[in-house]
Amino acid sequence: MALVFPFDPNIEHAATIPARLYNDPVYLELEMERVFAHSWQLVGRVDQVAEHGQFLTAQVGNDSIVVLRDGDTLRGFHNVCLHRAGPVAHGCGKRNTLQCRYHGWTYGLDGTLQRAPGMEGVESFRPAEMQLVPVKVTTWGPLVFANLDGKAPPLVDMMEDIPQRVQAFGCENMQYVTSRSWDIACNWKVYVDNFLEGYHVPVVHPGLHKELDMDNYRVEPHRYFSIQHAPLRPVHGGNPDRIYDPSTTDTPEAVYVWMFPNIMLNVYLGQMQTNVVIPMGHDRCKVVFDWYATNPPANAATDPAWTKLMAFSAEVQDEDIEICETVQRNLRSRVYDRGRYSARHENGVHHFHSLLHEFLT
Repeated sequence: MALVFPFDPNIEHAATIPARLYNDPVYLELEMERVFAHSWQLVGRVDQVAEHGQFLTAQVGNDSIVVLRDGDTLRGFHNVCLHRAGPVAHGCGKRNTLQCRYHGWTYGLDGTLQRAPGMEGVESFRPAEMQLVPVKVTTWGPLVFANLDGKAPPLVDMMEDIPQRVQAFGCENMQYVTSRSWDIACNWKVYVDNFLEGYHVPVVHPGLHKELDMDNYRVEPHRYFSIQHAPLRPVHGGNPDRIYDPSTTDTPEAVYVWMFPNIMLNVYLGQMQTNVVIPMGHDRCKVVFDWYATNPPANAATDPAWTKLMAFSAEVQDEDIEICETVQRNLRSRVYDRGRYSARHENGVHHFHSLLHEFLT
């Protein structure tokens, strides 16, 4: 089977990518190697690794990694002991060393092997040659990113002017509020496709449609990211049914930033929601939401404004899950292979597919 697939850079002529890219496990393995192993991934929060010895673990494609604070230095390593591939860290926490949970090999926070019990008398065994394999890590605002590709360009190159574009919202100084995740029965690209267009909002999200001025909704693609601008509808007469009130902010729009391949930043009304779409199989993914705020509540679960905001977010997410899971099932239909893009509404999806084509082929 040929893994190459056709792609037309002219959206007015183009057909969507073939259904097999969403259904065939072979493509997921290709994506793990050519996309996820070479792109910046959002793996955690700065507050999780703020102090010496604090660490977090994350999965990037097929690779487990550990990110930690060593004095003033943020370090990342593959979470793989070089003895027999056991894990050197689990979950998150605080330690002065990393110790393999298989045979007890112990590493310093700088990745050097400090102790290898039972290896006495082994010829040509040189601990200095058995250091943990490093991973590139960096931060932006409250977020921690990692990249498995040692030759990858810096995160700031990929983000270009995103920081300036969201500067008015104060994202870089926001503090963590809470998290939630969903397991979804669809290919990760189905979920990303859905995020990258407002075309479906009037049909799938009647509640969200009341909040956003869809006549002035626009998608702005860049090299490795795109931005959806969604002006908030004015509130007339103090409508109690409205969730978003643009009169309370100097930036009366919602900005949805997508960074290739699977990172979303939803920014509006003093808060930022990060979404990370993690492939769990060719027909399954996990979506992790983290909320941040300029003025975080003492307890999001009991704060009235936040409970209302998060309930509305869950409502929109449930609507997205239902349509994405249905689309995934229908992508296996014998009557469907490739569709057509709306040149007006789906330039963000077309842009995503152009990057997939570039990285995969």
